Amino acid sequence: MDIAKLKKSSAMSRRMYIINYSANKLGVDIYYLFGLLNMYNAKNRGRWFWQKAVFQGILKESFEKFNTFMDKFSQQFRSMDENTIDSNLSESRRLLEKLVADLETNLIVNREEDQASVRMYLDDNIKGLIDQSLRETA
Repeated sequence: MDIAKLKKSSAMSRRMYIINYSANKLGVDIYYLFGLLNMYNAKNRGRWFWQKAVFQGILKESFEKFNTFMDKFSQQFRSMDENTIDSNLSESRRLLEKLVADLETNLIVNREEDQASVRMYLDDNIKGLIDQSLRETA
């Protein structure tokens, strides 16, 4: 991880890079994560196209903890020293692992068997946003 380069990139690119880095350490990739999120939305949204899915219960708690942590981490990244960054990366992996496990449990997904079908839920717009953000940090 090139910390100096990450400190120069935008908060959004930093956030995507950190999520991708953490996901890879867990043995999944960022496309699988966003595929799970889109899969959840597809299976739990309302009857009308404008009714988006809402996380509930443990899944809501996992998502909010991860999202809040990532907001803070990516925004404060520039002012952190290497030890603080390392401890925050550890925490991001822990929170991401819980979020992915909760999504897989809720959606009844087996990571080894269902990765390809989960990735099919990833739409081109989100994939493009991810790719663009990761290119900025490459």
